[in-house]
Amino acid sequence: MDEFHIIDLSKKAVANEDDCIEENQKTEVNNYLTEEIVHSPTYQQETDTVLAKSSNVERVTLPEHETWSNQFDFFLSILGYAVDLANVWRFPYVCFTNGGGAFLIPYFVLMVCSALPMFYLELILGQKHRHGAIKLWDICPVFRGVGIAQILISYMVAFYYNTVTAWSLYFFLASITDKLPWTHCDTRRGNTADCVSYATLTAQVANHTAENNATPFALHNQTLASTEYFERVVLSMQQSTGLDDLGPVRWQIVGCTVVTFLILYTAMRHGVKTSGKVVYVTALCPYVLLFVLLFNGITLEGSKQGILYFIRPRFEKLSEMKVWANAAIQIFFSTGAGFGAHIAYATYNPTQYNCYRDCIITSIVNSMTSIFAGITVFAYLGYLAHLMHSPVESVTGEGPGLVFQVYPFAIGTLPWAPFWAVTFFLLLIMLGLDSGMGGLESVITALTDMMPMNLIKYKHFRPLLTLFILGSACTVAMVNATSGGMYVFNLMDRYMAGASLLIGSLFQVIAVAWFYGLDQLCEDIETMKLPNPSLYWRLCWKFVTPGMLTVMIVSSVLDPTPLRYNYGTRHPELMQNTSEIIEIGIQGTTQFYDYPPWAETLGWFMSGISVLMIPIVATVVIVRRGCHFQMRKIISIGPMDFWPLSTKWFFFGDSTNPEIATATKSVKSQDNEKELEEQAFATTINVNSSSGEFVAEHPTVLLSEGCREDSTQRPSSISVTLF
Repeated sequence: MDEFHIIDLSKKAVANEDDCIEENQKTEVNNYLTEEIVHSPTYQQETDTVLAKSSNVERVTLPEHETWSNQFDFFLSILGYAVDLANVWRFPYVCFTNGGGAFLIPYFVLMVCSALPMFYLELILGQKHRHGAIKLWDICPVFRGVGIAQILISYMVAFYYNTVTAWSLYFFLASITDKLPWTHCDTRRGNTADCVSYATLTAQVANHTAENNATPFALHNQTLASTEYFERVVLSMQQSTGLDDLGPVRWQIVGCTVVTFLILYTAMRHGVKTSGKVVYVTALCPYVLLFVLLFNGITLEGSKQGILYFIRPRFEKLSEMKVWANAAIQIFFSTGAGFGAHIAYATYNPTQYNCYRDCIITSIVNSMTSIFAGITVFAYLGYLAHLMHSPVESVTGEGPGLVFQVYPFAIGTLPWAPFWAVTFFLLLIMLGLDSGMGGLESVITALTDMMPMNLIKYKHFRPLLTLFILGSACTVAMVNATSGGMYVFNLMDRYMAGASLLIGSLFQVIAVAWFYGLDQLCEDIETMKLPNPSLYWRLCWKFVTPGMLTVMIVSSVLDPTPLRYNYGTRHPELMQNTSEIIEIGIQGTTQFYDYPPWAETLGWFMSGISVLMIPIVATVVIVRRGCHFQMRKIISIGPMDFWPLSTKWFFFGDSTNPEIATATKSVKSQDNEKELEEQAFATTINVNSSSGEFVAEHPTVLLSEGCREDSTQRPSSISVTLF
């Protein structure tokens, strides 16, 4: 057999004859590669001769893959992405309402069973194949829609997530004063007659306590000054009647949004070389700020009661299915799995880097940070409850209501209030920037992998692509800078990264564990010099994690909670019936904005546009190429199977994009049972699109088994892999 025999076989494959070469022909090619090429001392001369017979053949020099300056950059990046605003504004409330300390039982159980395996899987895929969320699926092209869905979700989340950072920046700048603006009322700026300042509230509490010390104090038809400041001064919600009329643009919010995206662009324009340095500030500073806030909080009167109320276990709650569902959703979203960010960050690692260690440490630190943040938040809520002579549960909240209304009011009552306000909102800014960088990096990395090599080599490519992605996201985010921006924000938050994110993650783990194959994944892990996956990991990837994701999807889709916005204060301008009695409390009012039916349809459309990529792309791939796989890959749970396993080829149709292959020889030592792998140059057969000639080239990179696509922009080819 000679080179031109291989060329004939390649020509058949490119012509889509029987989808791939026959088994006996494949064996001949493998034998030829082993005896005549891999072991041949004249390999270079032979391939040069073949190359000389072809004209119009361009050698492609692959650019060196960018890597982290040092591995601590990577660790801080994934840690900063995982520890986000939800650790501060969602976890404390979810934990408190779902059993307090008892909630930590389902939280950690589900972390081990679902979030941690998903997190580790993404790091493995990114580090092994060194491609972003789209190009990664060359390993299984029929599921390429999963990667497209992930970057669409990450891109759309940037429309509203960075708005929170912009609000935090606004409050941060407003805190640089001797008197915090949300501690007093002023009708000239939009406050209503219902507004109550800290001074007035203190007097009311004192009078109530003197008259009836046994009865808790409660606000009656009054609104905290901080609540009115957020809704009526910062957002000017009274000037918008809803999604049909978003009202005027809030130029202060526009400016803060632009500054937020400019900071992100500055950090990301040159890739991980710059963002890897920024995280030293954005990932580490939050812990310093949290510690400072906690140290001050535990010295306040009433803080002990708040903390005890937060951690006191209520074990009867564990019998409620809703508690377990909330724990699963909280820990899954908290780790940041499913957005493609961890995949993107891992692509810049050396192939044999110990990402297993970073995965475990990050998951533990992330969970501990959530508890740490919860204790800090409830220390201040306990202090506020003490001031108001009210139970702790009456002053709690979640989301924007907690961090922009209740918490600022508590801070405003402290000595040196501006300092503590600056500290708190700087904490929120840091958390927001970290997560913003991770989500957008997943989009940029994925798109970069899809570009032609000559374009990627252009020195201004990365800055220009970053500018385009961030600029377009910033433009769309401007809708949140209107008076009705909160309605849009609430709609996006409900649908953008809910069920769609979970569905994408479900298909991702199914594609890898059931179609790519756990035995192949375990081999990949072994070549990466990572710990061999135990039965725990393989059972989680194969059964437990998909099962948990399915439960979360059903729970999310069937969520009966209506889509509405609960106003924190009374807005007379928005009342359709002026005689309607609106009850006002510290946790909100009985005045709601009910979204029109078309808004919910729009929400499901935004959610579905990403998920639809999965079946659409799968259908296109199957129609164009066919879909062939082995039942062994579906039923296997990896090396611990009790039935004999053999390594075979599998195809998702023929490969119409260029490929590079590596002949890998596995030799089993008789002295021990470790596999020694020799990576050798293998001949890759390429067809020149202009001349139609077939040539053999030898520069190669390592790929997993099978006929797959590679990132280089070359003509059609077939890869030959030695087993």
